[in-house]
Amino acid sequence: MSTTSGVATRAIKALAILTLVVGTIVLCGATVLFVMLSGDVGYDKPVTAAGWLEEIAEAASARSSASAILSITLIVVCVIIAIAAWRRSVDWLAAGLVCGVLLSGSLVLVAWGDDNVDRLTEMAASAIGNTAAILPPGGTTPAPDPLTVTQARDEITRMLRATIEASTRPLRTPEDVPVTVHQTPVSAVPCGEVGSRLTVDLAFRTGDNAASATRILAAWDRAGYLPDRAMQEDIRYSTELPIERMSIRDSTSVDGMLHLRLETACAVEATR
Repeated sequence: MSTTSGVATRAIKALAILTLVVGTIVLCGATVLFVMLSGDVGYDKPVTAAGWLEEIAEAASARSSASAILSITLIVVCVIIAIAAWRRSVDWLAAGLVCGVLLSGSLVLVAWGDDNVDRLTEMAASAIGNTAAILPPGGTTPAPDPLTVTQARDEITRMLRATIEASTRPLRTPEDVPVTVHQTPVSAVPCGEVGSRLTVDLAFRTGDNAASATRILAAWDRAGYLPDRAMQEDIRYSTELPIERMSIRDSTSVDGMLHLRLETACAVEATR
């Protein structure tokens, strides 16, 4: 009977230690991931200064909350380590030390890692110049006229021309055809209930792809589009101008090409 009781006690002890270690790992991973994602606005960026301030406040609050949770848990683990050392429990002492190291490392990552608050502040500083302080109260100003297909086509033509003019000659497609504005196909895909989104997908090489990409991005900046970046891709976007998103990817080392994509906002046919 005593043997069975001893086995059960050891099993419960092992389960408790495993729960402590696994729970600490999950807590550390979830907390660090929460802080990292708290400052990720993606493409859903605020359109007002007040919206940027709200994002910054949320990121700062997430970091403070995560630090508090990790600190309190670390204190509890330190108490467990002290009790284990006093009772000379090697198993609990080892588990406590492992958890303490995990919590300390996570606390350092949260406190001194990639500062989302600073990054959001820099993004806000570059974007606020192009945004209103707050959104106007509903009903005080008339809704803007919807973007028309003609306006969208004019803007996509203008930016395509600016892109070609900023590139180093000669410009050639993969089929070795010269790149011109009028020969570049513009496709339309449905959006909304009755709208269309105009897009350009173009692969081309230039006399100097790297220099061309730099000058193209500068031309997009001068046109009033805001900068962003995704994996191996430079992006410009706008919430007010007809083109919603422009991107360029330099894959010279793969296929010798620059890959360009322009996408307008959803546009409707003009009413007469």
